[in-house]
Amino acid sequence: MVVRKAEIEEFPEADRAPGCLHPRETFDLIGHAESEKRFLDAHASKRLHHAWLLTGTPGVGKATLAYRMVRYILGGKSLLEGSMDIPASDPVAQRISSLGHGNFSLLRRPYDFKLKKLRSEIPVDDVRGLGKFFQGTAAEDDSWRVCLIDSADNLNRNSENAILKLLEEPPERALIILLSSSPGRLLPTIRSRCMHLPLREVPETEIMPWLRRHVEAPDVILEAAVKLSRGGPGKAIALVQNADTVLKPLSGYLKSLDRSQAKIDHTLSNALAAQNASASRALFWEALQDVLQAQSVFTMTGEWTGAFKPLPISKPPETWQMLWDKVGEMQRVEAAINMDKKSVMYDTLSLIRTA
Repeated sequence: MVVRKAEIEEFPEADRAPGCLHPRETFDLIGHAESEKRFLDAHASKRLHHAWLLTGTPGVGKATLAYRMVRYILGGKSLLEGSMDIPASDPVAQRISSLGHGNFSLLRRPYDFKLKKLRSEIPVDDVRGLGKFFQGTAAEDDSWRVCLIDSADNLNRNSENAILKLLEEPPERALIILLSSSPGRLLPTIRSRCMHLPLREVPETEIMPWLRRHVEAPDVILEAAVKLSRGGPGKAIALVQNADTVLKPLSGYLKSLDRSQAKIDHTLSNALAAQNASASRALFWEALQDVLQAQSVFTMTGEWTGAFKPLPISKPPETWQMLWDKVGEMQRVEAAINMDKKSVMYDTLSLIRTA
């Protein structure tokens, strides 16, 4: 499905983190200069592979790099030679940002107008529509046609097979960019037909100054966001933007662990079970796991590397590790089964207090 600007205002975007700029509106990239150079070198060699698979943790910069690739290949002009630093003022960049470039197709989970929510997968019919996009004459001129799939993790098996057919018989001057946080789940035949570009976690020392340039927040919030970002600048921003629903409540909960506080657990569980709290809930689950893991390491080594401060209760390392496993298990079970979100969260928070 080719998504147009007029549609953006009508439904949520599956490829945009709540409270954050969309990757197509993000023009600076940190931590991945080598990956970018690899693409530039391939293009300069005149032997650019037709399919690229960008992998890495959520928020690490996959989509940001992908849009830099799209702008560059479709003729955006950088201010520096041999660079993909194409400014937002560039005409090509503007048309891509507005999803109004005829040689660019974006494939992502569509919005279901009947159910009034995003679909859970990318339908096979949307993938098959790419055949027409690639087979026809380029809408703009005789230049590249580019498709970005964000994310390939949302393809079902039929959709994967349809993508595989395109990869096996690539059209001329066609570029397909696939993003994935879990490439091991993709068909091996898809992975083998793509140029793999793995993006590594960005060091905290690089994320912090970058984060300060993009958001205004107290140091305690910025520091916690960086620690919990898992090396992803985009995730760090999402945590700051959701500080009132994730970082601040989590900090309050952790500080209260040395006493019985059912009211705090109930309040937090209620808030995270709200219909509009899905993004905050996902961030909270991961942040809670990271703190428990840091506490387990701290109990064994005395070295604290987590967010906030060491927890105010004493448990053996194996108990902290058990709780870390349990939180991950509860998150997976909740996602797989239609369980009561409030009960799952409350039981998990209570277990951490009493285990």
